Amino acid sequence: MEIIIEYSFVINFFVNSLILKLTGLLLKEPPRLWMISALIGSIVAIILPLYNLSWALKIVITLAMCSLMVCISFQVKSFKKFLIYFCSLFASTFLFGGACYALSNLIGSFPLFVVAIVVMVIYIITKIIVKVQQRKSMIEKFTYQVTLVDNGKTFYEEGYLDSGNVLYDTLTKKPIILVTFDVFHKLYSNINYINAVTKNYDKNAIKDGHFVQIKGVGSSSSILVFRVDEVHVGKDKCYKDVALGLSFSGFDKSFGKRVLLNQALI
Repeated sequence: MEIIIEYSFVINFFVNSLILKLTGLLLKEPPRLWMISALIGSIVAIILPLYNLSWALKIVITLAMCSLMVCISFQVKSFKKFLIYFCSLFASTFLFGGACYALSNLIGSFPLFVVAIVVMVIYIITKIIVKVQQRKSMIEKFTYQVTLVDNGKTFYEEGYLDSGNVLYDTLTKKPIILVTFDVFHKLYSNINYINAVTKNYDKNAIKDGHFVQIKGVGSSSSILVFRVDEVHVGKDKCYKDVALGLSFSGFDKSFGKRVLLNQALI
């Protein structure tokens, strides 16, 4: 009996720890003192079934336990914030419990260690989904509608404002907006990808075309910098004679945008 109780305690502690961590992940606040909270939850989960209590009293004790775990692990500064954390904790608990319930309906009863495995898998999957969604939200937050105007032609793109883009043209001292080959090809359709990569073209045929040295960690390279007549960013910003830089860094794969705005332009 002692071994079974200790085994159940370890599994409960593990599950409660993941519940707290998932709650913190959902609310973007890492739980503090999570081991103490998980310990309290595990002790109550082990002791509660030993007593013949009414279901109403069990619910009250469970709610009190969850409230205590929230107060210990998160900075609760108002009742509204407490409710948010409390509901998030319950949502995480039901997510794990629902997964275990679905599995039990599918294969029948299973040992406790399987519960730990199921909870871990659900936690990892949920963490990946949350991270992807948070990154998507961050990208959307710093995405702007960009209009390029050059030689009477207008092109529409979406641009991502990258705080890491602090490049300046060494000749004009203007901030450089980076663009992919796809955007560059719209402006200069006579230059194909191979020629662009190998720099096998006449830069004098490109408006104010010249190369700017880019220094990286332990290496350096050069990019083609050229000018367009106008760049409109968002609804109210318009810039004349803007410097664009042709980049093959693959930032479009990271941000899903083919224009990387310079922070000096926003």
